[in-house]
Amino acid sequence: MIFAIDGGQSAGELPSRGWAKSGAAVSLTHVTWRGRAPEDRSSILGASLYVPPGQSVAVCGEPAGDPVELLDLVGGLRPPLSGQVTVDEVAVDQLSGPGLDRYRGGLGLLSLRFPLVPSLSVMDNVLAARPGGQVDAVTFERAAQLLVITGAADLAGPVGIVSAEQQWRILIARALLTSPRLVLAEDPVPGLDSRGAATILDLLTDVHAQFGFTLLLAVGRLATASYCQRLVRLVGGAVVEDVLIGGDDPWTRGRVDRIG
Repeated sequence: MIFAIDGGQSAGELPSRGWAKSGAAVSLTHVTWRGRAPEDRSSILGASLYVPPGQSVAVCGEPAGDPVELLDLVGGLRPPLSGQVTVDEVAVDQLSGPGLDRYRGGLGLLSLRFPLVPSLSVMDNVLAARPGGQVDAVTFERAAQLLVITGAADLAGPVGIVSAEQQWRILIARALLTSPRLVLAEDPVPGLDSRGAATILDLLTDVHAQFGFTLLLAVGRLATASYCQRLVRLVGGAVVEDVLIGGDDPWTRGRVDRIG
């Protein structure tokens, strides 16, 4: 998901101060999130998965809602029925109260389930991602730079009048405002034409490559998965396929060396 963080600043560059340059490690161990039918033994042990820092992983599955459910568990938006969810050695499944709020506030959440506020301006929608609504000069500068990078800086008026593609650009800027080490994203393809979807996915890929955060992307079709380094497929609450698609991160290179 394009720009230099270090060095002299110009349009499209970001200040180095406060920006995450590495991703978070994500680990799921025997995680279940829904009841199991008596005849279904595939998910008896749940889903186990390790994502190294900085990797981009597409998650697809059957039923179609399971990838989003999995992202919700990682995001602390709901607890698992069983198993452990760990992000950078933080036991997410054990968090509650202010600790859970702080954890969620440090994530990048990219989903139409958390829509923009139609009556607010583009800038105010991006700044709304700041926990507690605290906005200082550095935060404002960061938001302005993200809007340049995502191609939304010239949008004026309330966001309710902008196109679906432009709204996704704003959503990406909002998701990145807190310098997240982990971004949980849902497939932007529904509701966009093919050109718009490709543009947004290219932007997401460019930003991921630049900032180095870990990206989990819930996808509804395999074509979207090609934008990530790795594909994980769920069936009935269990991981049935885990394949490398591409990428130049050390973990992926190591796996390719061992496989090849």
